[in-house]
Amino acid sequence: QDQSEWTLVFDTETKTDAAQPRRFGAYQLYNGNTLNEVGIFFDAEILESTEQSLLQAYASTHGLKLMTKAQFVDDVFYGIAYELRATIVGFNLPFDLSRLAVRYGPARGKTMRGGFTIQLSSNPWKPRVQVKHLSARAAFIQFTKPRPRFDTRGVRKRKLAVPPRRGAFIDVKTIAAAMTSRSFTLGKLANSLETEHRKHSTDEHGGTLTEAYIAYAVEDVRVTWECYRILLDKFEKYELKQSRFSQILSEASLGKACLREMGIQPWRELQPD
Repeated sequence: QDQSEWTLVFDTETKTDAAQPRRFGAYQLYNGNTLNEVGIFFDAEILESTEQSLLQAYASTHGLKLMTKAQFVDDVFYGIAYELRATIVGFNLPFDLSRLAVRYGPARGKTMRGGFTIQLSSNPWKPRVQVKHLSARAAFIQFTKPRPRFDTRGVRKRKLAVPPRRGAFIDVKTIAAAMTSRSFTLGKLANSLETEHRKHSTDEHGGTLTEAYIAYAVEDVRVTWECYRILLDKFEKYELKQSRFSQILSEASLGKACLREMGIQPWRELQPD
């Protein structure tokens, strides 16, 4: 499926207890390389009123949008990213997606069996997100089929299949490991790629919200974007016309993409017996 030039990059910050419930998060929305929108979203049930006021003041001072988690999911994640077929980017993306969940359950379907399905919106008509971990480094992520039908009556009469919109999800942690055969934290990856901005260090995780910690979270998103762009530029040098960036989940999938581009058929297809 064709993808647009839109990219949504987001990150969530949580408490440090065993459940790790979401507190707040930050996002950036790009059209091509142009930054279109920057914002913060928060969980009103977890953050104290004083912390919400601090977020409000920070957003106002720095020109950021401020919204609840539900508004982010419905208005940005689905309203913009899903509708515009944006690439959805994060570092350790399965974790951040799970922090947006309102409920979850086992995934259905042959491809995703063994994974889980996440409902992000309280609107039951919004497609859910399925995640299946393939290894310690990689996970397959896709949208489920939405409940309402988008194919027209004429298309149904002609029995033309309309493929569901599965989306394009990029876990920067996964793609970095696939292209370098190394595991990284975000900070170490930014240093390795020599990004313009670097990840800040903090010991405030789970503590009372401060302006410095909000700045730390917002900066994480920008660093994730810069890592993503550098890795995308490296991928484009392979000139793989038959493979999308979101399909590269390991060193093996990158190698297979190169063989596919050269027209080399797998041995199992040539000699199935």
